[in-house]
Amino acid sequence: MPGNKRSIPEIRARLHELAKELKLDELNDLADELVRNPPVKRGETKSQPLTPDLAQQIRDFYAAHPNLHEQDIANHFGVNPGRVSEALNNLI
Repeated sequence: MPGNKRSIPEIRARLHELAKELKLDELNDLADELVRNPPVKRGETKSQPLTPDLAQQIRDFYAAHPNLHEQDIANHFGVNPGRVSEALNNLI
């Protein structure tokens, strides 16, 4: 069955069937462990969105201060260093 893709609930149900048919309690226990983890809550976004105007301001600031680290530029604009990297790499 290499081409078949089953969902986790389908696999769990089939394992329960096999456990019952084969009278294997361990297989039943393993099937019970096969569950999806709840979604992870992500942290709140703390950096402002990178607008085209802000990206240009960051690029202009970097051109005037080429020796500054991205963290220093980020602190100047109140964004995270990832936003600075996006701006400097013309990702927006």
